[in-house]
Amino acid sequence: HEPNNREIAETSPKIPMPAELVDVSQIYSNLNAFAALKRDGTVVTWGDGECGGDSNNAAEPLLNVKQLYAAEDTCGFAALTHDHKLIPWGMGDETMPWTRGVRPVLHDVREFVVAKGLYAAIKQDGSVVSWSFEDASTAELGSGQYAAPAMTGVVSVSVNYGAFAALKRDGTVVTWGQADYGGDSHEVASALNNVKLLYANDNAFTAMTATGRLVSWGKVRAEHKGREQVAKLNQLAPAVKVVASKNGFAALLADGSVYAWGEGELTEYDVPFPAHLSRPNRANKVIDIFANNDAFAALTIGRQLIVWGSKFHGADTSVLKDKLQSVLKVYPFDEGFVALRRDNTAIAWEGWELAENQPRYQEVSQVSKVVTYEREFAFLKQDGTVVDGHSGPKTDITQATDIFPTGLGFTVKRQDGSIAVWMREDPAVTLDKQAVDLTHMRDIRSNLLDVIALMDDGTVQAWDVTGRTSNVL
Repeated sequence: HEPNNREIAETSPKIPMPAELVDVSQIYSNLNAFAALKRDGTVVTWGDGECGGDSNNAAEPLLNVKQLYAAEDTCGFAALTHDHKLIPWGMGDETMPWTRGVRPVLHDVREFVVAKGLYAAIKQDGSVVSWSFEDASTAELGSGQYAAPAMTGVVSVSVNYGAFAALKRDGTVVTWGQADYGGDSHEVASALNNVKLLYANDNAFTAMTATGRLVSWGKVRAEHKGREQVAKLNQLAPAVKVVASKNGFAALLADGSVYAWGEGELTEYDVPFPAHLSRPNRANKVIDIFANNDAFAALTIGRQLIVWGSKFHGADTSVLKDKLQSVLKVYPFDEGFVALRRDNTAIAWEGWELAENQPRYQEVSQVSKVVTYEREFAFLKQDGTVVDGHSGPKTDITQATDIFPTGLGFTVKRQDGSIAVWMREDPAVTLDKQAVDLTHMRDIRSNLLDVIALMDDGTVQAWDVTGRTSNVL
């Protein structure tokens, strides 16, 4: 059987967090390890040694470091020094140890992009060095499928699961990688000028120009319907915002209308795009748009929320009747949405379960904060109690003042600085101030099971989502 992330986290050899960790300026986490950047420019790492927790795997000592980059959903870190050296270590896929070789040290680097198993170092002269976690040799940095073509003047790089798109200072775009993922942009090359922003979904890109014109390429053009939709992009009013699901895009236009494309052929399990959003009257002009993995939501000027896309991702709102009115804020998560209304009531709903063919939803009153993470969501209430999106009220938690998604669970900060943690249906565990005190917390980071917090005084506190606080994570 393929090991899942939790099994990997629980069986990997762990390097313990150092007992005396002080003078820390920033903290970072990836799938199964942690890194702390100290004020003197040195780096301390711990956790799964093969996932970046052992910085002895770096090609050279980590000194004079200005910034760290974490491969948040997989393994590895990279350090950028004050003299522009990029030193990666532990980079690769958590289920494929052979992808985690030492990477060469790169010089004259300005910025590093790491996402979706692809890596791009933007150099001082605006050239790019790029690779994927499958590239195990230095030679492939120059000649592999994901090696960047020669160019200069690059300002930023966007990635999806198979291709790169680089935005240059002159407003043009260079693409490479898998052709069908958008690595080949020759069909739209003449339109890719004066570009201001790039957006990526899992397998395509969209560019927005300085005048709000949109250009889209990659798998959104793979089928006839997609090509027809993309062809209409240049007939639209100027765009002001673009959001992406896994396979589609939606744009909010300056006239308050919405245009959506790339979702493919619809089935009985989809709610089609609401036609009136493309021609809104004054009362239902759209003021914001949102996306989760496979559904979209539009908030109108009258504060009504309108949803479309996959019924397995929250597009079916039929059971909510008129509950999506007076909506103040919207929080997408992987398979649904949370709408926080003006009366501080949160309406949360998820997509269909295969067996049930109807969405699951809940209504929580007096909400002061909503947090979401992947498939999970939770609420902090004004009375200091909390509600888990799936398992309901956590009756053993009181006096809560803040809440954070932490790995597979949640951490609550209580009035006196002590914490409570829980994971899914498990009962909450409260830890007293002697164990963990978040009164002067500056930042919080987590991986699957473990959590660290950076304090104002440069110290770091640690615990896990089962309530253990031993430094041996």
